[in-house]
Amino acid sequence: MAVRTLDHVNIRTADVPGTAAFFKDVLGLRAAAAPGAESIDKGCWIHDPDDRPIIHIGPIEARYPSDDAFPFHPARGSGAVHHVALECDDLPVMLSRLTAAGVNVVRKDYPPANLVQLFVEERNGIILELNFRLEQA
Repeated sequence: MAVRTLDHVNIRTADVPGTAAFFKDVLGLRAAAAPGAESIDKGCWIHDPDDRPIIHIGPIEARYPSDDAFPFHPARGSGAVHHVALECDDLPVMLSRLTAAGVNVVRKDYPPANLVQLFVEERNGIILELNFRLEQA
């Protein structure tokens, strides 16, 4: 048995609709109501282009199976999780989307890995690393 891949990241926030809008409108991912949620505003799953729900967004007051053992205490920012990295494509389109949305972008080119990284912060202060792999010559 081995870990195969990242399944999802969960964000608990007082602003579910705003957080969902960032991933949907700025990053261009598909948003859908989470299973059991009445609407996207009450709980949202953000899907990647292969339709995997990679970001789960829930309200602060929601009850999770882990809450009894690990009580939730809301905080702003990435806290102990420094950042979440997403593999992306079409760097010019993403830069355009981020600029149009007024998002502050820090770009880091990393030639040893043929990689361009964009660092942005979503509405809850969570740092996202958007990775763009460059074609090797």
